[in-house]
Amino acid sequence: MITTTIEEYKKRSIDRINKQAVVAGAFTNCFDTRAQSERQRTSERKRRLRVLVRSNITDIDVLAQHFTISANTIKKIAYSAGYRISNGRVVESVMR
Repeated sequence: MITTTIEEYKKRSIDRINKQAVVAGAFTNCFDTRAQSERQRTSERKRRLRVLVRSNITDIDVLAQHFTISANTIKKIAYSAGYRISNGRVVESVMR
């Protein structure tokens, strides 16, 4: 007789449920939904960043604390929104 631990039994039952869900198409739109929410979050951050820069809040560290994200992420958002970074501050790009 084969004995299984409770953890093994739980894992097998979760695997079985996940297989059934995949066959039923439950995870079809999972990645699309995640990508869409990521795009929405990024566009919302860009919009809020523009408002803050217009209000003369341009220091990278202050913006990172405001958004509760890293300074590198703020830099990426600023670049994608069309800003430049100069001396730790977000600066209007000349081409805008």
